[in-house]
Amino acid sequence: MEQKKKILFVCHDANRAGSQLLLLQLLRLLKERGVPMHLLLCSGGELEKDFEEIVTVTRLYQNITITPRPFTGKLLKKVHLYKYYQHLSTQKIHERLAGELENQNIGLVFVNSIANAGVYYDFLKFLHHIPLVLFVHELGMSVKIYTHERHLNFMLRKTDHLIAVSKAVANYYVKKYDFPERRVSTFTLIDHEHIDQKLKTVQRDILEKTHKIPHDAIVIGGCGNAEWRKGNDIFNWIAKRVIHKTSPLPVYFVWVGAGPQHEIYELIESDIRHMGLSDRIILIPPTPAALDYINRFDVLMLSSREDPYPLVVLEAALQEIPVVCFEDAGGAPELIEADAGFVVPYMDISAASEAIIQLVLDPTLRETLGRKGRQKVLERHNTDKSVASFEAIIQKYLPLQVSEKQNQ
Repeated sequence: MEQKKKILFVCHDANRAGSQLLLLQLLRLLKERGVPMHLLLCSGGELEKDFEEIVTVTRLYQNITITPRPFTGKLLKKVHLYKYYQHLSTQKIHERLAGELENQNIGLVFVNSIANAGVYYDFLKFLHHIPLVLFVHELGMSVKIYTHERHLNFMLRKTDHLIAVSKAVANYYVKKYDFPERRVSTFTLIDHEHIDQKLKTVQRDILEKTHKIPHDAIVIGGCGNAEWRKGNDIFNWIAKRVIHKTSPLPVYFVWVGAGPQHEIYELIESDIRHMGLSDRIILIPPTPAALDYINRFDVLMLSSREDPYPLVVLEAALQEIPVVCFEDAGGAPELIEADAGFVVPYMDISAASEAIIQLVLDPTLRETLGRKGRQKVLERHNTDKSVASFEAIIQKYLPLQVSEKQNQ
């Protein structure tokens, strides 16, 4: 019996971040439908075990350091062959991994994020003849940070279908790279049933327990790995303004995902300290309990300078938490609009602060906007419809016989 063709999913790492978590949800749902698949993981991270529980994995660690035995190493360095030895050894590992992938009977390559453009260009040459679907989560800043133009242009030329997480992202690739609009779809995924199930067991007083905030605290939240693009500095400036203007109300600002491992952590922590707000602006390192913390938010402040369509916006809306975000900073305004929070002018700290103050002072408004946010997520991002639309795209390039049965 002929082995079924598989989809090869390519993921740049297993860190706990938006595109990786979205892929994890997608793989889980596709497994339930019996879709044959395999994962190429280009680097490690804390989600590795989660991926392994769902799909078979080939690991490609690009920065492999090959260390010969001490005597051999000294000899190679003396005759200037050390780098050649490393290159040859890495090449052998890559050849072995390529053989492993070729044995998987791949019929379609699905690249999750432009951060994989280099891997596709260099390592996956033997699969360049196979249909390619590219899932893009990135706008201009991220493109410059995570890939090289040559690699990205090559991958876009090879791409049969481009899936973007929002209209803002789709427009970017159509206008900037002249990608044919007829081969672009917008798609994102929120497994709301899975999240609703998890919400039944969240620690609802987690901040009271871990950071001793009062039970009547009004919590303004931010979320994501700390970096300039995410606007942690802007979050702090807004916090200072809001806390000052709403005093003596117990208003707290909490950022989930900012830890000492991030380059800007010391800078933002220093700002908070010099503002005299260390007791009011709380930084939580990346954690598997992110949903517990988000559940305690009264408002989500999306302070990003650029954010394609962050998962946290969908998670917050699903929990009936209103969102404040900047226009022209990505896809969030497409969901929030005028009825699930506030969309304020780009980088307008005063407008963002006033919107939050309005929400702090009006719990009924928070409830009204929050309820509308959940309703919109359920209507626009129905899990079954989302997965069906994804499968329809895949079927064009790799006919699949899928079912609701668990994929063994």
